[in-house]
Amino acid sequence: MMNKYQLTGDSQLHDYLVDGKKQQVKLWQVVALCDFSDIKAGQLGGWIENEDNLSQLGNCWIYGGECMVYGGSSVNDDAQVHGSSTLCHQAHISGKSIVKESLISGECRIYDAARIVNGSKVIAVRGLTADNDKVLQIYGNATVNASRVVHQAQIFGNAVVNNAFIEHRAEVFGQAILEGNDENNIWICDCARVFDNARIIAGRGDDQIPTIRYSSQVYGNALIEGDCVLKHQVHIFDDATLIGGPIQLDNQVQIYGQARITGNVLIENNVQIYDKAAVDGLDGELIHIRGIKDINGEQRVTRSPFYGVF
Repeated sequence: MMNKYQLTGDSQLHDYLVDGKKQQVKLWQVVALCDFSDIKAGQLGGWIENEDNLSQLGNCWIYGGECMVYGGSSVNDDAQVHGSSTLCHQAHISGKSIVKESLISGECRIYDAARIVNGSKVIAVRGLTADNDKVLQIYGNATVNASRVVHQAQIFGNAVVNNAFIEHRAEVFGQAILEGNDENNIWICDCARVFDNARIIAGRGDDQIPTIRYSSQVYGNALIEGDCVLKHQVHIFDDATLIGGPIQLDNQVQIYGQARITGNVLIENNVQIYDKAAVDGLDGELIHIRGIKDINGEQRVTRSPFYGVF
């Protein structure tokens, strides 16, 4: 079977840093030898270190003269690399995945129909968590747009990640939508998980940054918007709604059913809020709820309870 491309005589030296030390790699531009997919014979592609970086099989291609693939990375199957993208240091893309105007660095797998676009940075690093073997993966129909995904994070299913920072072993999957903006990113950290039809939306202005940490989980049809911080083992699910300014939940708090939390609220230590209960810190004064409590039914809390009474 004939090769679909070859290296041209055009080469360039590319400088990069490893542990602060400058390294250099020689890259060669590729040229198509035959027509395939939307590529015509004679069409120039991107730059690779050697033929291991771009499979001769399938319709995979590195489009345009700004893309670079090197350092043990590979483009396979029908995957596409567009714009001024870089794949380096053992990054592997396959299936029908697309990388556009983005950086993919470190040992990771991007496959199926995943899309990494619009200035995203995927920086895979192992050895910073208790699970040394887990490899960063983005797959299924997941879309990562203008976001940073680092360490050993997992994004899959039909998840949509816009303007977010996903780190450590955090997972975003199912039909989950993260909707950050150019002012405020959403932060999903540690071993937090966002899945099902959960939606997390950043606000505009100072501190409107939803942050999901440690082993907290947001799922079902839950909605979180604005200045909300979830710390240890917080679960938000069913049709629960959090609209922050600022909301902080910590230590085994569960919000579910059709419960609603708004405004300036601190809830900690085994509190459960469910049914159609609401906690509304509307006038800016802090509402602080703690200890083993159930708030349910149609209860509405608008100020901090006096302990021993509530």
